[in-house]
Amino acid sequence: MREAETQSRDLQHSHFAHDIMRDMRTKAPPLLPIFRSELQGRLLAVLYADPSRGWTISELAAALSVHVATVQREVERLEVASILKSERVGRTRVVRPDLASPYADDLSSLVTKAFGPGQVLAGLLNGIAGIEEAYVFGSWADRYKGLHGPVPGDVDVLVVGGPDLDAIDAAAQEAEARLGREVNVTIRSRDAWRRARDGFVRSVRAGNLVPIELRD
Repeated sequence: MREAETQSRDLQHSHFAHDIMRDMRTKAPPLLPIFRSELQGRLLAVLYADPSRGWTISELAAALSVHVATVQREVERLEVASILKSERVGRTRVVRPDLASPYADDLSSLVTKAFGPGQVLAGLLNGIAGIEEAYVFGSWADRYKGLHGPVPGDVDVLVVGGPDLDAIDAAAQEAEARLGREVNVTIRSRDAWRRARDGFVRSVRAGNLVPIELRD
């Protein structure tokens, strides 16, 4: 009996040590290193982009390009802290921000400004005709991809296509208000983007690009 109890305690200690080592290996995100991990910041940014929308674990895993089990662990950790909440809809678990949390407003502002340009810009650009592709590039994209450096002072956006300039300008101003950063939009035609003959396009293509998800 004592031997079984000892083995059980040893197993628990082993799992605990494994969890500690896993968390120690997790890198803080260069965009805002107050978060435990880059995944945590990105997960919260996706959820806070539209707090009324419910996401399944599978949808979050696909949006974040990580394993379902990894998202599951992070959601459970944040739900224990009352930062997220979930409910069962049939056999599916649906996750949302817990807006009753005293941290909700401040947390929403933080994750949107640090990790949210992709989500904010997607919502604004999706309503503009003539956009074929869109990307965030420059220093914010570098930090988002994990490269350390100075905090981005602005957000650089490339729009491919032939959209209305006034609509683009209005979207950029609205994005600035939400993100607390200057938003600079550069437009290139599809041909110019594909051929990459000018130095600007070649430079952008050579750097980090974060695609802005556009609906078909």
